[in-house]
Amino acid sequence: MHNPLTCSPAPSPVRAAALGLLAALLLGGLLPASGHASSAFGPAVPRWTMRPATGPVPAVRDGHAMAYDASSGQVVLFGGKGSRSRYYNDLWAYTLNTATWRQLKPNGQAPPARFGHAMACDDRSKEMLVFGGVTTDHLSNDLWAYRGTSNSWARLRPRGAAPPARVYPSMADDPARGEAIVFGGWTGTQSFGDTWRYSVRANRWTLSRTTQAPSARWGAAMAYDPATGLIVLFGGLFGGYDGRDRLNDTWAYNPRTDTWRNLRPGGALPPSRGYAAMDYDAATKTLVLYGGFAGPRGLLADTWTYDAAGNRWSRVAPSAADPPKRDFSAMVYDKQARHLVLFGGLTGDTGNINGTLLNDTWSW
Repeated sequence: MHNPLTCSPAPSPVRAAALGLLAALLLGGLLPASGHASSAFGPAVPRWTMRPATGPVPAVRDGHAMAYDASSGQVVLFGGKGSRSRYYNDLWAYTLNTATWRQLKPNGQAPPARFGHAMACDDRSKEMLVFGGVTTDHLSNDLWAYRGTSNSWARLRPRGAAPPARVYPSMADDPARGEAIVFGGWTGTQSFGDTWRYSVRANRWTLSRTTQAPSARWGAAMAYDPATGLIVLFGGLFGGYDGRDRLNDTWAYNPRTDTWRNLRPGGALPPSRGYAAMDYDAATKTLVLYGGFAGPRGLLADTWTYDAAGNRWSRVAPSAADPPKRDFSAMVYDKQARHLVLFGGLTGDTGNINGTLLNDTWSW
């Protein structure tokens, strides 16, 4: 398992598309012999497409974070942990229509190199917020803003109390109120079940006082659903870092009323996991969940969609063209290209032990 405080993955990178074929064929026998979608899966949806980059790409890594920069119409990636336990604080911009990555050189002091942090873009200010994670020597609770309009970093110093330092928190933007919502995280020994709201305008953290909330966890998938105005959270880990204690519950946070609700979807549910990637796909009006870590079951390569109107998860039929199984990847919706973009992570047949770091790019 990839313990953020002590363990590091093996350094060998992978770019071969053949791994995608192998991984998809090993999805627990779920790929029909004909290669066609089985009736046991949900309705037809978009498919995964590998996007070989033209030109330079970010180095192999996991534990990075991505957000969509509305000011430039690009996907932006920050940080992560690479080969030989190298911590990154580089910033990259991705343009899907040209399949190109470009390393940005922002003005001002950059955040310390880190991984396991969270990132979200505030639609009102067009600032991309980076919170928490683990640096080369300590857990963090600092907050930074990248401003694409000026290509600059700024260290934010919010007023009042701040969330305790943590790794693997979940964060999503609430565009209606101009706030970033943070839930959960981990210290390496203690998991959090707290909810914090950061107001960009007031530059202040506020601890939610809601009485009903998801149980303490880290590595949960969380994303904003613009169709409902709710922030949806799925799964996560608790207990030890071996992944034996993991969840597959689905919760919705209402920023307007500052309340959580256990959605208890009907039908089949995604298996319990942590470190999955999830974001809202405007083309299908569903949340898309991909991959993750399932403890003794190892890494996952399944894709699920969540329909809020029907309160139901649907498994997407696997394909030989799907990305290889992985966790610690990042995925975000590119509003200009109207596709989800997935990058990097950790793959391997032995869970998070001696895994192989990735730097491949996929769209959905």
